[in-house]
Amino acid sequence: MKIAVIGGSVGNLTAAICLAREGIDVSIYEKRDYIGGKLRMVQIQGYDFEIGPTMITAPEIIEQFIASTGRDIKDYMQIRSVRHHTQNIFPQLNSFFLSTDQAFMRKQLERLDPVGASNYDDFLAEITRMKQAFEELLTLSPLVSWRQLLMPPARSAYLTLKPFETIEHFVRRYFTNEEVIASFTRYASYNGIAPNEAPAMFIIHAYDELINGVYYVAGGNLRLVRVLQQIAKEEGIRYYTGKEVTKIHVDEQAIEGVCINDELSLEADAVLMSVEDFKAQPQLFADDLTEVPYVPATQPTKTAACVMLVALNTHTQIYHHHVIYSNDRIREFEMLKRGEMPDDPTVYLYNPAFSEQERFLRGDALLIFANMPYTTDEQRVEKMKQRIYDKLAEVGLKVGDYLVTDQLWSPAQLTTMFDQYRQEGQMKKITQFLLNPILKDHQIKSLYFTGMHAHPSAGIAAAIANGERVAKRMINELVAKKNGYG
Repeated sequence: MKIAVIGGSVGNLTAAICLAREGIDVSIYEKRDYIGGKLRMVQIQGYDFEIGPTMITAPEIIEQFIASTGRDIKDYMQIRSVRHHTQNIFPQLNSFFLSTDQAFMRKQLERLDPVGASNYDDFLAEITRMKQAFEELLTLSPLVSWRQLLMPPARSAYLTLKPFETIEHFVRRYFTNEEVIASFTRYASYNGIAPNEAPAMFIIHAYDELINGVYYVAGGNLRLVRVLQQIAKEEGIRYYTGKEVTKIHVDEQAIEGVCINDELSLEADAVLMSVEDFKAQPQLFADDLTEVPYVPATQPTKTAACVMLVALNTHTQIYHHHVIYSNDRIREFEMLKRGEMPDDPTVYLYNPAFSEQERFLRGDALLIFANMPYTTDEQRVEKMKQRIYDKLAEVGLKVGDYLVTDQLWSPAQLTTMFDQYRQEGQMKKITQFLLNPILKDHQIKSLYFTGMHAHPSAGIAAAIANGERVAKRMINELVAKKNGYG
């Protein structure tokens, strides 16, 4: 049995390894020149910049997966914890840290928000219940209709996720200090959604950061991709870069093969791809299906983002994760919704050198991020860049004094580089995370998907868990089919 995997993301690599260990012939085709999906490394003037998920949560998922292949993770990489992982900076330079140290968190809250300190245990208990409910939904077959959410076995878990509540309303039930509230609602604002419009389900990201912990891979998170590549090679998986699947051959709704770069057709009994790629590329099936799956046109969201890669000739006190908040967060989102450039943006920074200075001997390699309207206007993007630097200087981070070089990625560039528009800014309903109505009329046999749920705390461990789930389903169904039961 031969399976073609479209795309070399972490989830697809994981699924491929699981399939190969069952004796299935697996080939991965990646159109870019690197494997890893959104996780990659960019080198500029000798500085290494980590792009993609900037933290590891639930490391036990990674450890268990490596162990399931008969290997010891210690032979491949080391995963380290970051106790106080995020510093939130507010006007008047007030500071509030996020940490897995619960005594430390309560001490901060007693100073800033006594009511919140007394409610903190209840808050942690509730986000734990919500996290467990979401994980329960992930074990179910893909959901395509809201009616499925209101029926067993999904109903109880769905209601636990508070589908009719916003994250801001939820957080305000436990805390009263505006800076603390901003810190716990940033899971929505980081994704370009005003907290008073975002589903309460976004708060499950706090479970990972406050209870389960924040980690990183020694030597860079990209090392995990290299480990998965090594395991894939050891398991006999073939993977190719610069090879784009331009067509999936289908006959009578059954997969027959794939075409590479419009030149070479190869046999395949099944295809695995991300659901986002399926949505974005209906033309993959156009010539072989009398009825092509309907896919709504993907458009840029009004709220997008820009990213800056900033190399410094020194080490600063910028934390592993660092957030500098707008003086008026409500106004910031009102401007974004009108398509206007925020004059006082919230700025998000990632500084891996804070935790692993020995790897960054020349100085910090900062990944800086801010929400802005989608635009192709380079002048507007340059203006946003200056506003970000001004915001950093406002809180005493005059990185320009130590600047070696910087590189700016506009919203349009990010779209091109990562092959998708920013979807999070449109996700204001819980059903957008849990349902895939596009699959309701999907009748193509032996076509499988990773990324079936838009996980609000999407990260490396979540992708690995998703890959394992999909592979298990594929193995069960394909073996049944081979034995004449499917």
